Amino acid sequence: MAALSMDQIFRRIIRTKFFTNGWGAEEQLVQFIKFRRVLGNRKECAAHVDEDWSVVVDQVQTRSDHVITSGHFTSPIVKLFPDLLPKESQNCHFELITPSHWASASHNPVCIHLAGTGDHGSMWRRQQLAYPLLKNGIGSVIVENPFYGVRKPPSQLRSGLLHVNDLFVLGGTLAVESLVLLRYCNKLGLGPLGVSGISLGGHNAALAGLVWPEPLVIVPCLNGLSGASIFSQGVLARTCKWTKLEDELQSYRLRGIQHLPAHLMQQIDGVKVLSEDGRTYKDTLYPQSNISVASKFDIPSHMRNQDIEQLESEYPECFQFMRWLMDEVSHLQRMEVPVSKSRIINVLAKDDEYIPRCAGQLEDIWNDCETRYVPGGHVTSCLFNFQHFRTAIADAFSSFR
Repeated sequence: MAALSMDQIFRRIIRTKFFTNGWGAEEQLVQFIKFRRVLGNRKECAAHVDEDWSVVVDQVQTRSDHVITSGHFTSPIVKLFPDLLPKESQNCHFELITPSHWASASHNPVCIHLAGTGDHGSMWRRQQLAYPLLKNGIGSVIVENPFYGVRKPPSQLRSGLLHVNDLFVLGGTLAVESLVLLRYCNKLGLGPLGVSGISLGGHNAALAGLVWPEPLVIVPCLNGLSGASIFSQGVLARTCKWTKLEDELQSYRLRGIQHLPAHLMQQIDGVKVLSEDGRTYKDTLYPQSNISVASKFDIPSHMRNQDIEQLESEYPECFQFMRWLMDEVSHLQRMEVPVSKSRIINVLAKDDEYIPRCAGQLEDIWNDCETRYVPGGHVTSCLFNFQHFRTAIADAFSSFR
């Protein structure tokens, strides 16, 4: 029996389950697929968020070498899709941390740092990213994730999102909130601007970078192109409540809905999707709709997980629908590419079992993306490799002058 990796051990210690309340309401799934199409068009997305979006400054703390400005604003998604966010998540809370004195009046770089899974509040990113980056003359914006910290619904246990749809809402919400914050920094005369994040924050940073209409520093770390492989073949697959997800799929079948993606897309496009050649739903809709084609990945033998393979054999339709849905709403290939002359550095872990590398990476779909690798797996990189993430951010800003 092969020894367990740190990624596998960590997930066995942390017992938090994801998606314990299922996929999410059907109307919310439909709403978010519509929202993803808005995000996928940079011009349309910007048009939905007012240029003068109101930002409230709550407190300004002046320290010996830096200033912390705390503030909040109503998330634009409340205006766009009022029913997607729980009321606790509707206000975005942030900290802007800047040097007391900038080295240059014309070069005041600021990077937005988006949170990874389990990163509630601002302390971790403040200590590991914002304060050290001040030594490089780089300011920071720390944003609280929806469903996290002061934005967490009381019924949610720790970071265990209750619905699959909550994951999509979290990422899409941060993208439009980052648009507000980038504009806010612009109005303050700050720049150049950037966005970064680690793990979940890495994917959301890539997403946020795509809605900004100007060249930007983008430094996603330990991220994937889509949630499809992460929740079907990475170690996080063990954290999903597959019994509940299967029960909800069965409830659709009892309503006579056998082709759930077709059913959802029909509500969006008004076009009925049917198989014309008699092939099964699984054979027609899923693989052709699936960018990642997660079931075809060639997972290295030392990273194959028999527990996950067993789960897939028990819930094959759930795994297929999870892949389809994750690719439909979260795959970066469905979005526009970053604006020309953006500076992009993607930092990955060599032995990451949360983010299967065989699912592809940013350099496959984004031109001029530099990829760097850090030793170890996902968990050890999150704990011990912050110096590599800080270096990537500093290097990106340095070469962006």
